[in-house]
Amino acid sequence: MKRGKLPKTSIEGLVLFVVSLYGIAMALISHKGFNVDWKLSPYLFPLIISIFLMVLSISLILDGMKRSEGRKKEKMEAKVMILFGIACLVYLLILNFLGFVISTILLLAAVMFILGERRWWFIVLVAVVAAVVIYLLFAVYLSVMLPKGRIFWYLGL
Repeated sequence: MKRGKLPKTSIEGLVLFVVSLYGIAMALISHKGFNVDWKLSPYLFPLIISIFLMVLSISLILDGMKRSEGRKKEKMEAKVMILFGIACLVYLLILNFLGFVISTILLLAAVMFILGERRWWFIVLVAVVAAVVIYLLFAVYLSVMLPKGRIFWYLGL
């Protein structure tokens, strides 16, 4: 690491740290104006997520400071991040048309492939099981409405 220059990981950690501070501040300020108990507050979940983000950002900062200058596979990491971003954008575009379960299966399969998994049976198994479990937890158990997909309406199902 050159003197006076922070590694990319530490810079990312600092940015996330600032974002987490903003999230914590906004959750606390918004909760105070809402005038309810914390367990009923809609700002409890954003507060918890912001606290976790703060802890992880500190970890990123420390990790960036510990790494030596020999940064390996940075170009590969950039390619993976770009492909992951494209996969997420495609997911958002197809979610309302194909529905939650099918779109999520496709996203999980794509992400696993991008990350280097090549066993097709494992990709299919993990993607299907994870999507169905998430659907059962949220749609059935927690009664969260998830996109059903316009394709089923078009097909008359």
